[in-house]
Amino acid sequence: MSRVFGIFSEEIVRIWANDHRSAYQDVGRPTLFHNGARSTLDFTLLEKKSGRHFVVEQKCEIEYQNFRYFVLDNPRQLDHHKKQKPAFKAFLECAKPSSNVGVSVGGREFSVDGAILIWGAVTQAGRESVIEEFGFGAVLALADIISDLQMWNSTDYLSLIDARQLWSTELFDFLARQQAF
Repeated sequence: MSRVFGIFSEEIVRIWANDHRSAYQDVGRPTLFHNGARSTLDFTLLEKKSGRHFVVEQKCEIEYQNFRYFVLDNPRQLDHHKKQKPAFKAFLECAKPSSNVGVSVGGREFSVDGAILIWGAVTQAGRESVIEEFGFGAVLALADIISDLQMWNSTDYLSLIDARQLWSTELFDFLARQQAF
């Protein structure tokens, strides 16, 4: 389930961020330059109301470790990313006001005002504690993003879901048939 959803969950955020009703606009994928390493993250979002730009990393760990990370409810749930991944360390550094991380979007240097984390689902206490500990501009929940798109009756979102449902049905229908390759 996680792997199938992971194939297109970023596209859900892109559709949401490019909808005129969203508080954000997708500006493109950022590349971070930190400690001699180069890492590409998921999004750069423009907060429409304030004009601020944020690098964004999406973590949607539906089934990982028996659903242990499905709902973000405390800052310790980010520890396994900090330990293993240089890109995530650079992302966390972008959340700090004195960040020394270089950012480019579309090959051009880009100034950002912080970082936003997107997680599958988030409790209010989890959101507040993670923002306080890491200094994120926001912690967004993919569950809320999907809810917005459903409420808006977004045709782009519904088209995406219809297409992915068809792909999945075709895949499983093919796998169920006893045909040799």
